Amino acid sequence: MILGYFDGLCEPKNPGGIATFGYVIFLEDGRTVKGYGLASKPYSPDSTNNVAEYTGLICLLEEMKRLNIRNPLIRGDSQLVVRQLKGEYKVKSKRILPLYVRAMELLNELGGKVEWVPREQNKLADELSRVAYELVLRGELNKVGCMNL
Repeated sequence: MILGYFDGLCEPKNPGGIATFGYVIFLEDGRTVKGYGLASKPYSPDSTNNVAEYTGLICLLEEMKRLNIRNPLIRGDSQLVVRQLKGEYKVKSKRILPLYVRAMELLNELGGKVEWVPREQNKLADELSRVAYELVLRGELNKVGCMNL
């Protein structure tokens, strides 16, 4: 089974900080595909942890689509995002709704399933989101979007 992990952060404050994300795909042949990025313009009201989480998930799913992956298991440590994707929680935020809709489209297209994992089981995606954050601070990452490593 192909596994994908995603994570996002918004620091030094949420909302209104720097929202970055990371993701990793573990392929069946032992290879990994990694990526990270900037989720929104830094220090804007759109910079939130949830925007970062959803953007990381969408970038992960778009990369899986590009790789023709089917039926992946997607893991994240955001209980809110996972519960929204499973239909256990409603999406109330107008900012999150289009991200949620896009994530659901991609999940359905890929036949993917989502499950929550504790932060300790999501270390690599978390580390990549922190790498992206450090790159923004150093002025080396300033374009919103997905970047594969």
